[in-house]
Amino acid sequence: MDKILVLCAMGLEAKAVPARYQTIVTGVGFRNAQRSAAEAIQRYRPDLVLSIGTCGALDPRLELGTVLSPSAILSPIGNFNCLRLEAQDAVLYSQDRVAVTVADKRALHGKGASVVDMEAAVIAREAAKAGVQFGCLKAVSDLASEDLPLDFNLYRGPNGDFRNSRIAFAGIMKIGALMRLQQQSKMAARQLGEAIDHAIANIT
Repeated sequence: MDKILVLCAMGLEAKAVPARYQTIVTGVGFRNAQRSAAEAIQRYRPDLVLSIGTCGALDPRLELGTVLSPSAILSPIGNFNCLRLEAQDAVLYSQDRVAVTVADKRALHGKGASVVDMEAAVIAREAAKAGVQFGCLKAVSDLASEDLPLDFNLYRGPNGDFRNSRIAFAGIMKIGALMRLQQQSKMAARQLGEAIDHAIANIT
């Protein structure tokens, strides 16, 4: 398969993807991902679109850094099937908000999902509209058993972007927890970068 388009929500994730892949940073959330995916698919005409990024664990058995290839996506905008890649199977719940608390994660796990992200569903929908194959590769950056240090949903702009200056101000008293989450995210992104070649070897 010659033309693979990799879509990542954040630069942290994109930097971990090997340079030989055409990689686009979409921004966070449904609005940004939908717009970026539609534009990138039209521009690059790929054979395969991959949504690659970090995710939150809903299944308490999942460990930090675990790389997963969801076979199915559940979401408020519909359910989607994904091309199976060479990584541990999962069911992804994709929503336009951060799953902040253990209670949030438990509720989503009750819907049958094992991990959660904020972009894959709309990317899958755009790929389907264009008749392009779609796959996911995700790595766990926060556990089902841990609350996030802030409710990041309170610090998003009109398009869904995180307002980092407001997050930094709000997180002054939780700087240690925020730095730990950042380190976990970096580790998960590295795991993704190291896994991508193997993950797609059976389809290229």
